[in-house]
Amino acid sequence: YMMAVPMAIFWLNPVAAAYQVAIIGVLTVLLIFYLGKIWFGREVGWVASFLYAISPVTIYYSRSSWNPNPAPFFALLSITGLYFSQKFKDFRWLILTGAAVAAAAQMHYLALILIPVTGLLWFHALVLRLRKKSEGRYFWAGTAGGIFMFLFLMSPLLIFDLKYNFLNYRAITTFFLNRETTVNLNPFNTIERITPIYSNNLVGRYITGENTWLSWIVSILILTPLVIVIWRKFRGASFNWPILTLGVWLMVGILGLALYKQSIYDHYLGFLNPVPYLLFGSVIAFRKPKLLNIIFIIFIIIIAFVNLQNSPLKSPPQNQVQRTQDIARFVISEAAGKPFNFALIAKNNYDAAYQFYLGEFGYKPKTVPAEITDQLFVVCEDPVCEPINHPKYEIAGFGMAKIETEETFSGVKVFKLISNPSGKP
Repeated sequence: YMMAVPMAIFWLNPVAAAYQVAIIGVLTVLLIFYLGKIWFGREVGWVASFLYAISPVTIYYSRSSWNPNPAPFFALLSITGLYFSQKFKDFRWLILTGAAVAAAAQMHYLALILIPVTGLLWFHALVLRLRKKSEGRYFWAGTAGGIFMFLFLMSPLLIFDLKYNFLNYRAITTFFLNRETTVNLNPFNTIERITPIYSNNLVGRYITGENTWLSWIVSILILTPLVIVIWRKFRGASFNWPILTLGVWLMVGILGLALYKQSIYDHYLGFLNPVPYLLFGSVIAFRKPKLLNIIFIIFIIIIAFVNLQNSPLKSPPQNQVQRTQDIARFVISEAAGKPFNFALIAKNNYDAAYQFYLGEFGYKPKTVPAEITDQLFVVCEDPVCEPINHPKYEIAGFGMAKIETEETFSGVKVFKLISNPSGKP
């Protein structure tokens, strides 16, 4: 539904959806800066947002339209709603939290871990309210509004499930409740997964460019504000709400991921990845001696250097849209106005982009096996390619064939196959 807006404005130009994700990525940087600034000070906002903005993984996932990519923005927005409910003493801001959690959950199932995160923070607010230690209007109305907004934004999935035999429900229950393949409730196995997920997957991949020594040092520094606040609490100080929130977000998020038995990929951490930047930046708020200031600045420079060395921005642009359009036009010219079938052989791509532009140019390929034509064009993006007897469905469904022409165009091979019932060369 989000993609529908830019795609409608720019009339189905696929780049529009990618621009939308890029804009959301920029807004994520701004939101990290804003929260860092109002929670800990301007310096923290600059450090946290700067390191987030130059992270190679962050840049990579902000450059294309894929459903997990906007998850960090909506995760931050859910926490912002909770914070505003505390700051303005108006719990109607929980409506924003409910909406943002629903959006994040639809980006990826693992973002459902935000439900216990926000639930614990809501419970903390309830306890303070019952103890008369905090005030605020519309607590129950805001809570009901947040739940309603969550259910309302999730309702399209329910409607889809009612229509298609509960497809999403069965996928979610399999994802979370099938202990043999996904969930591990053995406490020992879970505990031993916590450190690698935290230090390697979260800190190492996102902040330190997988530099082992930097990963360990930053991992420790991130936990330092949590330790300091807990220590102060034991000595009678009041809880620091931002640190409490970031601590709950981090610990519940890591524990939830540790329960998951399968491999943890970068995009699984979308609901969690802003946390280490804000905690790392908050170290500034707790340091005192000027010597530590200098050391911390040098450390930030080192992290920035490592990240910039591995930045995707150093690679030349692939110009995928122009390249796909040019190849589509070449196929059309080779077809000579006659109907044709189409197939793509590529490890890291799908044929949807080619199919889209062939249709846009008025030459939509016929489908196999319902509409087999006299010619099949095969675009091959792999270094080694043998289209004859290839198992890909569009090729196998065409039947016995032989290569009539082979051309190299715009860096790919384009084969024209024709029917060959005898199978002879």
